Amino acid sequence: MTNPVHPVPVVFDPDIPEPERTILVAHERMLPPPFITIPRPRFGGRGLKVAGLALAQAPVWVYLPTLACWPFTKWIRLLGFAAQVAVFCPILFFGLYGLAFNTVIGVPLQLIAFLVVLTLSGEPQLPKLMRRYQGRYIRPQDLDDQAQVLLERAQTAVATVFGSHVHREGLLDEVRNTVTLPRQLWDVAQTLAEVSRLRAMQARGSLGLSTPRVVEALRPQQKALHLATESVAKRIESLEGYAARTRAADEALLELRAIQALAESNDDYRELLARTVRDELALAEINDLTERARLIEEALHASVEEARRAGLSIVSKAS
Repeated sequence: MTNPVHPVPVVFDPDIPEPERTILVAHERMLPPPFITIPRPRFGGRGLKVAGLALAQAPVWVYLPTLACWPFTKWIRLLGFAAQVAVFCPILFFGLYGLAFNTVIGVPLQLIAFLVVLTLSGEPQLPKLMRRYQGRYIRPQDLDDQAQVLLERAQTAVATVFGSHVHREGLLDEVRNTVTLPRQLWDVAQTLAEVSRLRAMQARGSLGLSTPRVVEALRPQQKALHLATESVAKRIESLEGYAARTRAADEALLELRAIQALAESNDDYRELLARTVRDELALAEINDLTERARLIEEALHASVEEARRAGLSIVSKAS
């Protein structure tokens, strides 16, 4: 499969929890292909190096808790300071006897600190997430050129809806959009990934031959691929139609706001016109501005309603 001229972002399964998906999105260039499994490290990643670091940190946690707690939050720092006072008090009050007491008590405490640090260490979070959610994301390089163009169209349509003023201000069905559109995009990406995979298998299986028998054998497979591509293209066109309705509603909203901003200064213009022409003419001019605002507002409501219906049609097609 070849890379696209304009690579598209990775598409993730919307069922992946938001915090974990955020981590994967931040490292999407490091995501492995779906057919490569990240091996699970021995002992959960707690090898000799990690054990050595935990062993070196254990005395710091026991005898210098203020230093150990310093990188953390304010309350943990205060807790570390209190523990540090508890460490110094026996030495201050009892001298060498206090030092001996701390040494004896510190041995089991160091063992506990070592075990706690070792338990909390191990494999980083990113490889765990990559292994846990393998196959639940579609990378652009996993698609062929034709599929990437279609996916980019779908992503552009969804981004248009989410980036619109009418969506951000709740004039559309925000909850339905947030749930439905990522699911639609994921379904499109899955279908395109499967089509790309089968198309690549078909190219390899034909060995580059175009003899009549090979062409005849490929015909049902090519028909299935064509039907699948045509079906997903219709879904993408539906998303693009929804995005177009959203853009129209956005334009109507901006136009309405412009008229409203102009109407706010109507009183000033009323006074100006009253000084130069008859009151009837002034009222006619102001009423004309008011009527324009009303027409724009009606157009906005109509555009928003059309966008809502377009969104509902997407949901009904998906169900």
